[in-house]
Amino acid sequence: MQQKHGTDQPPRDARPLVSIVIPNHNYGRFLPGCLASVAAQRVDTRSLEVIVVDDESSDGSLELARELLPRMPFGRHRVVALPRVGRPGPVRNAGLTVAGGRALLTLDPDDELQPDYLPRCLAALSSGADVAYADYLLLEDGGTRAVGLPDFHKLLLANQNILPPTALFSRRLWERGARFRAHTAYEDWDFWIQLALLGARFARVAEPLYKYRMHGANFSFRAREEDSQAKARIVLDNPAFFPSWTLAWAEGVLRDGPRRDTLGRGLIPILREHALPAAD
Repeated sequence: MQQKHGTDQPPRDARPLVSIVIPNHNYGRFLPGCLASVAAQRVDTRSLEVIVVDDESSDGSLELARELLPRMPFGRHRVVALPRVGRPGPVRNAGLTVAGGRALLTLDPDDELQPDYLPRCLAALSSGADVAYADYLLLEDGGTRAVGLPDFHKLLLANQNILPPTALFSRRLWERGARFRAHTAYEDWDFWIQLALLGARFARVAEPLYKYRMHGANFSFRAREEDSQAKARIVLDNPAFFPSWTLAWAEGVLRDGPRRDTLGRGLIPILREHALPAAD
């Protein structure tokens, strides 16, 4: 993907501790709060690199990012402008490609980190994990509630996305080829499976450490309409992660449509009796 143009500071010798990639399309109203939450992390913010990747916004987001970032206490910052993509996966990839951090994080602009998010997740990586994810606060319909996530297990991840959209991961996983794919609406779920296939060790931080805002404009909210096909694409793109009957289920969904999907939204059948049609 070719970038139109970008702005950044001269490169420094020291690699940032964390690079935070913020993909954006017409979410300028959320950018100040998102960036402020990164600036409020209880780490030396001079060790952070923040990259805003704009997917051809029409609300002034690009100009706002260029105005806000130089005022922030980050060691490095960059603004990248892309021609319209329309899917968050390739936009995230564009930012991760130019990121220099030892650990990487993608953060949607309508979400915010709690001050202890990076310290706690970095501690998990220092203790041997390759991916650290935390519980979160869900902001929806004017209310807020804490969402506790399960500890990692391969079969749970194969069945449903047990990770939030935001998780801190080691740079080596990106260097080994993991990428956000464009042709599944559940691009984060697919990405976590790619990391698991690379042998990543996952650690859950059992504390709500970021705010996840759910609203009608969320790509994840709109992706519900593509649920069956999106799940099937995850299975077929990661065949080594799933049993043979789940692969057959995915092929059937893409061939025959959602009527082959019997478990409902956000669930991939792992048990043989759930994956095969009744006629079999």
